[in-house]
Amino acid sequence: MSLLFSKLRRRLEEALERYEGVIGAAVKDLTTGESLFINEDEVFPVASTIKVPILIEFHRRVEAKTLDPMTPVDFVEAHRTGGSGVLKTLTPGAVSMPLIDYVTLMINVSDNSSTNYLIDLLDLSKINALIAELGLRETRLARKMMNMEAFKAGKDSFTTPRELVAMFEELYTPRALSQFVCGETLKMLKKPKEGILQGVIRNAIPDSVDVADKSGWVGGATLDAGIVYQPSRPYAVALLAKHIPSSDLHMVNALNTLTEMARLIQSYFEEVSASTPQGRKLT
Repeated sequence: MSLLFSKLRRRLEEALERYEGVIGAAVKDLTTGESLFINEDEVFPVASTIKVPILIEFHRRVEAKTLDPMTPVDFVEAHRTGGSGVLKTLTPGAVSMPLIDYVTLMINVSDNSSTNYLIDLLDLSKINALIAELGLRETRLARKMMNMEAFKAGKDSFTTPRELVAMFEELYTPRALSQFVCGETLKMLKKPKEGILQGVIRNAIPDSVDVADKSGWVGGATLDAGIVYQPSRPYAVALLAKHIPSSDLHMVNALNTLTEMARLIQSYFEEVSASTPQGRKLT
């Protein structure tokens, strides 16, 4: 590990030690393979970031030609789910959209109604089979979005910082997945998001740099994970927080801490992408 990378680790540890809750982080330099892990195997609620494996499984079905993304789907009352999204506000029976639009809503506005429809369509067990194929042992989709009865019965969806970075590394350099599936998945994850859906990674990255990510939040936890396409030095990153205190009502302190960490990471990659290994600027 380079001296500069070691310094980044210390600065990240200082930031998370100042925070009241528990934070995990994972960073993978997709050029050199160098990694940085903090609480990397700690299990965290995965929240809406679990929508990434759903998106991957959707594109696998499209590639296999068992699903047509342009198939029209009527929005009906049975699809309505609480939480984030816009479908829940629409009139059942009055809206029909291509299947791909349900997928777009799931990712770009984190629509839970769209997500639950897709979980039924793709089959929860098959989504988890895909996750297992990717070698992820702790990451699981345990229930549909906003199913509080299942949550109270002990069913919840989890992940770890290490596994999120591994999933995005697979999307960047496919081994188990096809180039088509990875390309289409990343293309959708790159689309702009707004508000808290934008995630802490995008908050720390210049607008000129592409980011393919998916954030998530639930009571007491929040996270963001993805790929930052820093020119000549892309990297995968996952930042997660849990045990967010009740006093942090709107997760402001948690989001600020994660954003600070994302900025530290971006500053490191900006520097190494602009310098020789010996520290001289390239231009």
